[in-house]
Amino acid sequence: MKEAYPEIHQALIGHPAVVHTYKEEWGAHRYHVEGKLIGMLGTENEGRPILTLRCDPQKSEILRAENPHILSGYYMDKRTYISVLLEEETEQQLIMELIDHAYGQAFRMLPKYKQRAIQEEKA
Repeated sequence: MKEAYPEIHQALIGHPAVVHTYKEEWGAHRYHVEGKLIGMLGTENEGRPILTLRCDPQKSEILRAENPHILSGYYMDKRTYISVLLEEETEQQLIMELIDHAYGQAFRMLPKYKQRAIQEEKA
C-alpha cells in the first residue's frame, strides 16, 4: 500500500521521531510518534485505499460535513480520527495538511519532556 502512495508515506515519516510499522493482520501501515498513533494507511472493508488520521474532534466534524471523501475513522475512535478515501480525494494539498495536523495532535499529547527531546533531536 505504501508503494502506491509514496508521497503520503514520505510525508508521514518525514516528521520528527515518527516510526513506521506494518500490521500484517490488518494489512495496514501504521505511523506513530512515541507510541501515539498519527495515522494508518490501508484499506476499508470494500478494499478501497484509505488514510486514517488523528484529528481534532471539531475539525473532524467540519471536514466530514464539507467533504464526501472524508469519513469517520475506519475501525477507530470516530470522534478523534478521520479516514480519507484516497481514490476519490484528489486534493493532495489537503491530504498533506491533514497529515501535518495529525502529527501535531499526537505530538501535543506527549509529555513535555518527550516533546523537548524530539525538538532537540530535530535541531
